Amino acid sequence: MKKLIKIFNLSILLFTTFCFAQKNYYKINGDKIVDENKYLQRKESTAKHGKLEELLLKTKKTEDSIIHFVTLRAISTLTSDGFDPYGETKKYIGTRFQIEKFLNEKKKNFDKNYLSGKPTFINFWFTKCPPCIDEIPSLNALKEKFEGKANFITITFNDEKTIEEFVKNQTFNFQHIPNSKKQIDALKISAYPTSLILDKNGIVKFVFGEVTYDMKDIEMIFEGFTES
Repeated sequence: MKKLIKIFNLSILLFTTFCFAQKNYYKINGDKIVDENKYLQRKESTAKHGKLEELLLKTKKTEDSIIHFVTLRAISTLTSDGFDPYGETKKYIGTRFQIEKFLNEKKKNFDKNYLSGKPTFINFWFTKCPPCIDEIPSLNALKEKFEGKANFITITFNDEKTIEEFVKNQTFNFQHIPNSKKQIDALKISAYPTSLILDKNGIVKFVFGEVTYDMKDIEMIFEGFTES
């Protein structure tokens, strides 16, 4: 009798687990939601056209399912030898961005916890960089949408006077950190613009080049960070 009860209880447990386990679904590149099999098929198909880049932008949980908002794209190498201009920067994904190595407006090093508590967008640029300038309106719009919910910072090797003269004619509503050539070189950033997205703990989560055509994805990332 006890054996039958154990078998019955085990059956109930397995039934409950099967029925109420959360299923994984995926919303790829803003398209309709698909199941895991179709997601894997989409990954395989995308990978045929270049190096696969898979970005998890946001996760939404319900009682019976988990929806992953994902970007899938094939990155074609920019040079014949396969050089990725953002390859060195992407190595920082998963590490804490060391803001304490940079100087604030008082010429003192930032506190290492300066970025803690809010997600952060960091844009590396310079005033003579056409693609950097082209994306400024999109960056201003991003800051306006998430004003007070995230940190928005630019870092450049330009000096303070150069930045001050630039923003007189071109509005750029980020917090600017100039005179940072030494730190930028140490990070091995050589492609401009380069942008980093950090989580609330200051951990680098995403690396982007020019972001003009990625703004919907970036907004989704910040929505996920600010909701959690």
